Amino acid sequence: MPTCAATELLVRARVTAISTGTEIRVFRLTPVDEAGKFLHANVPFAVPTENGYSMVGEVIAVGATVTGFAIGDHVFVPATHRHVAAIDAGLAIKLPPELADEQAVFLSIVEVAHLALRRGNPTPGETVAIIGLGVIGLSALAYCKAFGFRTLAIDSVATRLAIAQQMGADLAISPTATDFQQQISDATGGYGVDLVVEAASVWPAIQLGMEIAAKGGKIVVVARHTDKPAFSPIGDPYLQKDLTLLVTYGHPPAGQRWDRQRSFGLTLEMLAKGRLDIAPLITHRLSWRDLPAIYQRLEQGEREIVGVVLDWRS
Repeated sequence: MPTCAATELLVRARVTAISTGTEIRVFRLTPVDEAGKFLHANVPFAVPTENGYSMVGEVIAVGATVTGFAIGDHVFVPATHRHVAAIDAGLAIKLPPELADEQAVFLSIVEVAHLALRRGNPTPGETVAIIGLGVIGLSALAYCKAFGFRTLAIDSVATRLAIAQQMGADLAISPTATDFQQQISDATGGYGVDLVVEAASVWPAIQLGMEIAAKGGKIVVVARHTDKPAFSPIGDPYLQKDLTLLVTYGHPPAGQRWDRQRSFGLTLEMLAKGRLDIAPLITHRLSWRDLPAIYQRLEQGEREIVGVVLDWRS
């Protein structure tokens, strides 16, 4: 049982979510830098370590200097997989009572997709392609449908393509399809894709995005990459397409447009009102006791696993 510092809350977990890409990278002890000094951005590589960053729970203690929270509050916190977490109160977010735990628990992961779209800034009438249909990619699809963009969902796993179709993708297609390029051309009127969101975590996905992008198009890299490219992103034929390659990581500083508070607030409102539908991406609902087993399945490459919710109440 952790202690509750003056600026902290103690939160008893109801559910946690697995961020499959990040957590399996940590499970494999793969650093984010070539020198092997960091496990996360600006977090030194040290083991053993706790894993995970998505919890919904109930406040069971409030630090002496904390205001705005009370025992019994229903909150989201970026905490690891554990029964009780001590967390800085500034990181906790109160949840509306009508929002289901299993959707609220994906808040931080879903926000990664939200930030990617803000970075790419598509305009009305444009087409967005999403490469890699894990939780982040499918969340990007959910935002695109909510905001009214034409969407192309790309992945090689049939299960994930079926989820994308259920979520309303205008085209869900494998990059290995024999008529892939023709279907992309048909779907975009021959122009190509205006914005590509790359959420597959491998350089070939970036290359594919640059191939299907329209002249003057944008590619937003949202996934963490630990591999290296086997092509030149400024070589032929990419340079003459006048592409913009962008990356996104974290919210802007507090007080700026679409900072953490405003961005999370919009996502919570959309989830609570049913305007952002992420329910289809939840493929597994398990007990916390199943955490080692589900990690092993992910480690072995079981890509039919997408959204995983762990229940800590029993």
